[in-house]
Amino acid sequence: MFNKSITPLVIAFLVIGALILIFRHQLQARGVDWEVLSGGNLFIYVITIVSMHLLNRGMNAEHTQAFLRHAYSGILLKLFACAAAAFIYIAASGDNFNKKALLLSMILYLVYSFIEMRVVLKQSKGNKNG
Repeated sequence: MFNKSITPLVIAFLVIGALILIFRHQLQARGVDWEVLSGGNLFIYVITIVSMHLLNRGMNAEHTQAFLRHAYSGILLKLFACAAAAFIYIAASGDNFNKKALLLSMILYLVYSFIEMRVVLKQSKGNKNG
């Protein structure tokens, strides 16, 4: 079943993906590997969905400790997974390393984190227990 809380993330993923495809020639002209950027977009989207799932489970927890455990797990998972992916990309790409695509992927990390926090804060306002 589709969870309506991830709708903003799905929309952001589709819009960012479409923009990358539409402007891929302009990105290449500026020295950005659009394929690396698309892969970064997909990876950050997937890891944000997992992180958001953990945050939602935490919001439904009865104890504060359970909420904090789920919230911190989601944040740390997202941070370390993205850092590991960046290090793997840097190590695997060798001379073909594209700094601009990696930097833009880091900006996408911030965009998805912002969207995730807005959705979670909106849910917490509607939660009568919190």
